[in-house]
Amino acid sequence: VGDKFTETAQDDVVVDGSDCWLIPGLTDIHFHGCNGVDFCDGTMDAIECIAQYELEQGITSIVPATMTLSKEELARIFEKAGKYKSSGGSTIRGITMEGPFVSMAKKGAQNGAYIHKPDMEFFRQMQQLSGEMIKQVAVAPEEDTDFAFIKEASRECIVSVAHTTAGYDIAKEAFEKYKATQQNKDIYMFDYCYHGDVEILTT
Repeated sequence: VGDKFTETAQDDVVVDGSDCWLIPGLTDIHFHGCNGVDFCDGTMDAIECIAQYELEQGITSIVPATMTLSKEELARIFEKAGKYKSSGGSTIRGITMEGPFVSMAKKGAQNGAYIHKPDMEFFRQMQQLSGEMIKQVAVAPEEDTDFAFIKEASRECIVSVAHTTAGYDIAKEAFEKYKATQQNKDIYMFDYCYHGDVEILTT
């Protein structure tokens, strides 16, 4: 084994792995809930239920996502998540803030009553409550005046183009503003873009 494993079993249990595959733990980077509960239930019990169920599926690291909700409700959700301590389930590696900085026209299942212009003060309040756990934030770049939010937020987390009506030119400029802050870091500024210009993916 050498130094390839950080932990070894201290018992004599033998598992028959015949006809099975042994793979590293999986990572779920975007989901809202499972097993009858939602991350936005905003309770320790819901988070624990999610973490335990995900682990049973071979997923050892999770990045659950919020929805477009009221500021007060989001604050409660992020605060709970920030205080959560794993008790044996999957480890929360971060949170995706999906909404409220999205396009009304492409809101999908997001609640239009709580859609909000991209707002760094709003974002930082949630980030603080979460204990700096927000690792990705979704934004419709056409709603971001002068791309100010993208330029600032990208210094703190991944910015995801999502629920957007942006065409090629706006999306490309948003990517460039994001890239300019990264200083040779890998660029992941893409999630689920709702526009027809596929060329942006290869430029």
